[in-house]
Amino acid sequence: MSLLGAFERAILARCSPAGSRARLLTLTYHRVPPSTDPVLPDEPDASGFATEMDILAYYCQVLPLPEAVRRLRSGTLPARAACVTFDDGYENNLSVALPILEKRGMTATVFIAADAIDRGIMWNDLLIEAMRRVGSAVGYREFGLAGQPGPEVPEAERIMRVVRHVRYEPLERRSELALAFYQKVAPGAMPRLMLTQGQVRQIAARGHDVGAHTIHHPILKGLESAVARAEIVDSYAWVADVAGRAPASFAYPNGFPGRD
Repeated sequence: MSLLGAFERAILARCSPAGSRARLLTLTYHRVPPSTDPVLPDEPDASGFATEMDILAYYCQVLPLPEAVRRLRSGTLPARAACVTFDDGYENNLSVALPILEKRGMTATVFIAADAIDRGIMWNDLLIEAMRRVGSAVGYREFGLAGQPGPEVPEAERIMRVVRHVRYEPLERRSELALAFYQKVAPGAMPRLMLTQGQVRQIAARGHDVGAHTIHHPILKGLESAVARAEIVDSYAWVADVAGRAPASFAYPNGFPGRD
């Protein structure tokens, strides 16, 4: 270890000490595509993810999330503790990300949005894939967004503005809108981007943690209490049945501060 590396670790240990004052760093990812995706510039590709994991392994003690939470509660968490998680259940979590983690002796938690696994794609990805083919301008017209952003706004951000607009439609309505738009502008079979149930079982069998993430990935704050409870409890049961063991953790979907 270089002198600079040792100094940086010491500083990090003061910010994230061991024991009763411990803090747990949790990294949250969604996809890890094999190569850079210009429509999803914030998602690291395989090379970028590998670099991030090398940095994480150098500076932190990476633990499985269930173990880390237990040790955080008991006051035995080591200094510089960190976890790696993935939301939703994309296929490239298994095919791209997990081999990178396993090569470094790390495990992750993959939080599953059950309906997306059963359908093969999430509503927001239907919108993204449709606009990938026809452009964001078509999405702006279709969903009645006012005006068109100037040339300084990247296409990826224009697409995400359409997605954010549709996100706050009622739960069933947003899926209907996304499907109708996709079928209108991109006829043919929908791409499958998510894991299959068999692949979820494979992740668990390889020693990674599988967590719950609701059934339909709703904005829970906007649901009646009984519906929100069903989303949570039913996703717990889905993971327990498919992965072969009950989930130890749950990831709140969406969750923009002050709104959700």
